[in-house]
Amino acid sequence: MTVTLQPMSPERYVSWNARLITEFAKEKVDSGNWPAEGALERSASENAADLPQGLDTPGHDIFVALSDGEEVGVLWLFTDPALSVRTTMIYDIEIGEAHRGKGLGRELLTAAEEWCADHSVGVLKLHVFANNTAAVSLYESAGFEATNINMAKQIR
Repeated sequence: MTVTLQPMSPERYVSWNARLITEFAKEKVDSGNWPAEGALERSASENAADLPQGLDTPGHDIFVALSDGEEVGVLWLFTDPALSVRTTMIYDIEIGEAHRGKGLGRELLTAAEEWCADHSVGVLKLHVFANNTAAVSLYESAGFEATNINMAKQIR
C-alpha cells in the first residue's frame, strides 16, 4: 500500500483540530508533563499559538494521508525558516485506528520524507512521548535517532 499526501481541507481541519487539542492534552497528562486540571485549555492555547492562521499559517503544511483514495491518517509538518539547515518537524502524525497494523505508519513516514526531499529539506525531526512504545519502535526502525532525552522522577 502506498500513502499519498493531500492538503487538508478547511472542513476537515475543523474536526482534526478539535480532536488534536483533546488528544494532545491527554498525552501531556498521561506522560506526566501536565496536571489534568487546565490541560485542555492549555492545549488549546498552545495550538492557537502554533496555528494562528489555521491552515494558512506560514511554514505549516497539514495533510490527510490517503491509501487507495481513502483517508487513513493525518500529517502536520512545520518547516522552520529561521534554521540554517532547512529542517522540518513532524508536529502530528497519525494513522486512524481502523488502519493500524498494516504498515501504513511506515508508508506515511516515507511520504513525509519524500515531501521533505521535494522541498529541499535536509533534516526531518519529530517528538514522541516515551510511553508510546509502539511509535518509538516504528521511528527507530525507520532510521530516526534520539537527539534529546528528557527524563523525570516522581518525588513522593
